[in-house]
Amino acid sequence: MSIFSKKKIKDFFIYGLGQAINIVSPLLILPYIILICGEEGLGKVGVGMSLALIISGIVDYGSYINGVKDISINRANPAILAHHFSAIYFSKFILLIIIGSFFCFFIQVIPFFAEDKLLYYLSFFIVIGQVINPTWFFQGVENFKMISFINVSSKLIYIAFVFCMVKESADFIYVNLFLGIGAIIGNTLGLLWLIKRYSFSLTSFQLKPALHIIRSEFSFSVSQLFNSIYQYSPILVISYVAGDFIAGQFKVIDQVISILKTYLNMFFYFVYANICLEISKELKRGIKVWKQYNGLNFIFLGVLLLLFFYQAELILSYFKIDPKNLTTTVFYFKIGLAVPFLVSISLPLRQLMFAFNENKIYIKITMITTLLNFICLLLFTKYFGLQGAFLSIISIEIIVIFAYYLILFKYFKGFRPFQHAN
Repeated sequence: MSIFSKKKIKDFFIYGLGQAINIVSPLLILPYIILICGEEGLGKVGVGMSLALIISGIVDYGSYINGVKDISINRANPAILAHHFSAIYFSKFILLIIIGSFFCFFIQVIPFFAEDKLLYYLSFFIVIGQVINPTWFFQGVENFKMISFINVSSKLIYIAFVFCMVKESADFIYVNLFLGIGAIIGNTLGLLWLIKRYSFSLTSFQLKPALHIIRSEFSFSVSQLFNSIYQYSPILVISYVAGDFIAGQFKVIDQVISILKTYLNMFFYFVYANICLEISKELKRGIKVWKQYNGLNFIFLGVLLLLFFYQAELILSYFKIDPKNLTTTVFYFKIGLAVPFLVSISLPLRQLMFAFNENKIYIKITMITTLLNFICLLLFTKYFGLQGAFLSIISIEIIVIFAYYLILFKYFKGFRPFQHAN
């Protein structure tokens, strides 16, 4: 099936409209939070959210990579679908109990977290929502209507709670709670529909398959944890080294940049199941589909980056930033635009790393670059401030791209990435 078929185009627009709420909601909420709680309050919210997203990377435990791939390839086999459904959800529940216990312990004993521990406890509702989230299954069967329904409903609840309940500066501690509540409600509705649609049993959960997933995917899931740390830890490091105000500045810049990163992640998961399916049928055809998808997307993103670069001051002025800090923030923002540009190259390569089962070397690359990024962030932020933080992230992303390409080069013999296939 061509990537330009009516069904693919329709699915992309349905999926895109659902994902658009992930872009719109921060644009609505961030200026309001800055207005009520200030940049320091926003920085604290960002730290709590990043911590919750890192932990979510643990409870996901490969479901959004290996799980999606398995569901995609076996989508016509109800027995295998039921097996993966029960095993993955039971493993998530076990991990939630374990991680929740460790989370409470660390919040209590680590001084950095103890000051705002209520904020972090309430942020854990985001993790609970992610455990319930059935999007990984819907991505595997390419049911983009349900993915969009879950996204829109959860984010609308989140937005409504923030505007109705956040009325004074101290209310920043509830922002992540509202995000978690929205996710729990939206994801629960999606999960109930999934159970009814596929007639999955709620009494068929068995311990052995769940423990098998935890054991067999341990190393890969550790790499996903490191990948989550790589993505979400910068604001934690910046807050620790430079304080909550600078972390708030970073959050504003990162949130705008995240519009592009969110789009790239959306595109990654939209095409990932189909690329895995095509490659499993025929290598040459699979590579051709991969190039068509990602080549056109690369061009589209380039246009967006130019627009963001030349309209940087207009974009940032929307976020109610203090005028005396605007020029400096615009400078940092333009440097930060290099990040989504590089991600637009690394994510397509990561698709192939997973599709070709290069998981072992991917794990090593992820762990090494995450540790390197953490060290560089500490040093660069300490000595060069926010500019140093972005330069650290950019440098590591370049290293990741070269590492992926060296591993995948053998698959590109006779092919050229991003070149249009005849």
